Amino acid sequence: MAYYLQVLIKLLVTVVLLLIYIKISGRSQLSPMSSFDQIGNMVVGAIGGSTLLNPEISVLDSSVFITIWIAILLLLRYAKGKNLNIKALIDGQRIQLIRQGQLRTAGFQKARVSVRDVETLLHNEGIQGFHELDNLWFETNGQLTYNKKGEQKLSLILIEEGIINQAMLEYIGKDEAWLQQEIKQRGLPDAAAVFCAEWASDKLWIYPYLNDNHP
Repeated sequence: MAYYLQVLIKLLVTVVLLLIYIKISGRSQLSPMSSFDQIGNMVVGAIGGSTLLNPEISVLDSSVFITIWIAILLLLRYAKGKNLNIKALIDGQRIQLIRQGQLRTAGFQKARVSVRDVETLLHNEGIQGFHELDNLWFETNGQLTYNKKGEQKLSLILIEEGIINQAMLEYIGKDEAWLQQEIKQRGLPDAAAVFCAEWASDKLWIYPYLNDNHP
């Protein structure tokens, strides 16, 4: 009876800690946006599962193990939000496999995916072949994003929560001076005041931080 009571307490504590984790980290953890998010969630589940049925691990020890891992995940999540280089180091970067209709050999090698595997994924989405695509990206979560020839190009994020993405600026052939000038023309002081800046349809769309409490 004592064993089942201990398991019940561990289960309740684990559920409470996971609810706190989801509340703090956001709903993105329910639908991971990167491979690291997926692995992080798996490890949380593995720690909870392995300690749950082990009578040699106390409720306190189980709680400490899960709390430590959650704290590590939250710390890394905070660091990723403050520095794009750290984000790229942990999550990786989207890799372009096709650019202006041309297959990029280095992209396939960097993503460590074969032409056959990518073609199979495209077939599953109703794409007949590479010849239909103008641009193709391999995202950090393992998914493919693309635009067909004749369609508008995919949007690019130039500023994310006040942080300028230099790689995307270089990709569109612009520099930081141009971006700062565009920001000031919109009546904003600098990039820190911009929640998101998106380059789409050869235009810059700027979304500043809003002073509201709406979700």
